[in-house]
Order: sequence, then structure tokens, then C-alpha cells
Amino acid sequence: MPSYQLDRAAFDEEVLRRAGIAGAEILRPATVIDVQLQPGKEQTVTFRNGDGTRTVRSRWIVDASGVAAILARKQGWWKSNIEHPTAAAWSRWKGVKDWDSRELADKYPSWSRAVYATRNTATNHVIGDGWWSWWIPLKGGDVSVGVVFDQRLVDWPQEGGKLGERLKAFLMKHPVAREILVDAQFDEEDVHWRKNLAYYSTTFAGDGFVLVGDAAAFMDPFYSPGMDWISFTTSRAAALIGAQRRGEAMSGLVERHNRDLARSHRCWFEAVYKDKYEYMGEFDLMSTALIFDLCLYYLGVVSRIFKYGENALLVPPFSATGIGPIFRFMRTYNRRFAEIARRRRKRRMLGKTNRAHRCLIPGFKLHSANPKLFAQGFAKWARVELGELFSASMS
Repeated sequence: MPSYQLDRAAFDEEVLRRAGIAGAEILRPATVIDVQLQPGKEQTVTFRNGDGTRTVRSRWIVDASGVAAILARKQGWWKSNIEHPTAAAWSRWKGVKDWDSRELADKYPSWSRAVYATRNTATNHVIGDGWWSWWIPLKGGDVSVGVVFDQRLVDWPQEGGKLGERLKAFLMKHPVAREILVDAQFDEEDVHWRKNLAYYSTTFAGDGFVLVGDAAAFMDPFYSPGMDWISFTTSRAAALIGAQRRGEAMSGLVERHNRDLARSHRCWFEAVYKDKYEYMGEFDLMSTALIFDLCLYYLGVVSRIFKYGENALLVPPFSATGIGPIFRFMRTYNRRFAEIARRRRKRRMLGKTNRAHRCLIPGFKLHSANPKLFAQGFAKWARVELGELFSASMS
């Protein structure tokens, strides 16, 4: 589908501006010092603003504090997802080559002819065994380049210079990344590192407070599910607050809110992300999973928004009744591909068929379930299974 890059800094400021027009009191900068919750009563927040402190009381608190996850950490609800021990390193870079440059087109003609779109304004991904990297163009010509990896599979270099230098050395081992990054320099003031990315809160709401976005949970940056999670959690939060203001009983609504979001987060993780890094570097396995993942995403999430409007945001993925077969199908192929990759790892056969492959998928149409693409996915899966049978018989 036609798309474009969004300047998040400008977008965030516009959202804040509109909140102010709508009546929100905006205080910047502000640092939360303390939060006191009293279910069914007034909640209290104390924060530092400028040189002084201020205490405000409200019937509801919405925690949108992101990875700081203020309420979850303070109340002991925050849990690290130890089943998914990912970490990330990233930086802003200058001098990153243009993916559509004449230099690369002359050097690799098939590369140039592979697509008929502009790659340099898109988010590109370079993938290896147990890791993937993003390449995002930024305003002014810089590029955000980062690596996310499974700490069980990738031995991240702890020595070898500054973090940016280690990040570049790691990426230079990949043939495509080496071509694009060879002359680039990272911004020493804009280099970041974060361990154990995945976490969740065991409580998403109570009578008087609700957690949204990354303050409630974070799964994985692959496929960029964070904006979807924000949309679902904020929509449900607004519905919950609205119900209380209309005088509806809270106990059942809060219980349902916690149940639906906990189920959505868990099923979403198991269906898409659990052990995916095991096979992420295998072209045949990952490209097959990509077809299924994207087809089902457009069919089960995106199309519903266009069909039912904002009401679809009140039903988080996998929380609706009757969704079980789809969840089990996704979990099945994800588990199967991880199992195949682990078997290849033991036989030292990882990456043996990757050379000169790239995954290119045509656009999606919201009025169809993309049956041809589904069929391609099943055909690719069948070839994978036949190949595994042949390899097993040969060994």
C-alpha cells in the first residue's frame, strides 16, 4: 500500500497541540514524584514542575509514561518477558548510501531491477541469524540504524570500542549492510542501548486508573506493533472512563478490560514473536512466515478498521470469541519454523540456501483475503517440509 515516513517529533507536537486546544492543561517539563491509587475514589499524583511541586487529584489516572511504566513498576505489576530476551542497539548515522544509487545499480544490476519503487524513502530491513536491523530515513538526510537481537542466539560484542563502533562492526559482517554502511559515521551523541526489551503489566486497569501503550506492555519492535497497541489500549481506556462517567458498574468492566488485554498480549506474542528469532535468518522459513503474518494482519486487523471504523479498536487482536483457530494456526507455523531452525542449527545447516534471496511481496487490497498470496505461503511451506524430509533421509 502507498505509504510515507512520518516525522514523529512533529507528529507528537501536533498531538500535544490538539490536546491543549481540546482543554488539556499542558505542563512541561514535569517529573512524577508519587502516585496514590484509591480504587473507586480520587487518585492523587504529585509531580515536580519547574522549581516547585504540585499535587493534583482526579477520578481517573491514565498512565501513558511509556517504557518508564510508572504505575506498573510502582505497584509491582511490571514483569520482564523472560521467554523473549531481546536487546537493541541503535544510532543516528550520516553518510549512509542511497539504496537506489547509481553506484549500487551499476555494481549489482539485479539489485536495481528487483523493484520498481523508491527504497531509500522506505524503512528497510537487513536480517541475520537471531537478529534484524532497521534502516529508517530521517528528516535532513540522516538515517536511524539499529539492531534487535535475541540474547540467547547472538553474542553481542562487549568489547571493541564505543557502542556505535561495535554496532557498525556487527553490521559490517552482513554483505548488504556492509555496502550501505561502509562510509557512514554514527552520531556519538545519539547512540542507545537497551536490554530485555519485552515486558508486560499483570494489571492493565482498575476503578480509577488505566495503563496504555508501552506503559502497559511491550512485545517487540519487529512489524512495529507499538502503534497498534497504543490504538487498542487507548480506545479501551476511553471506553472504560466513559462507562464510569455514565454511571455504569465498574467491577465487571474492569475485569473484562484486564482479561481482554492480557489475552490479546499473550496470544499476540505466542502467535507472532515467540522464538521467531530462531528462524529469522532463514530465508525460506522467514519469508513463508512473513506471508502468513502479513496476510492475517491485513485480514484480521487492518480490514476491520476500514469496515467497522473506530469501534474495531475496542476489540484487541485475539480477544474476540471465535478467533481460536486463527491463533492456533499462527502459533503452529511459528513453532514449526522455530523447530526446523533449531534442527538446522544442530546440523550446522543454517543459512545454506539464503544466498541472493530477498523477500519482495506485492501490495495488499483490503477487499480481499489475498488468496493467491496465501496459496504461495502454503506452497512454500510444503517445499520446506519436503526439503527437511530429504535432508533427514540423507543424514
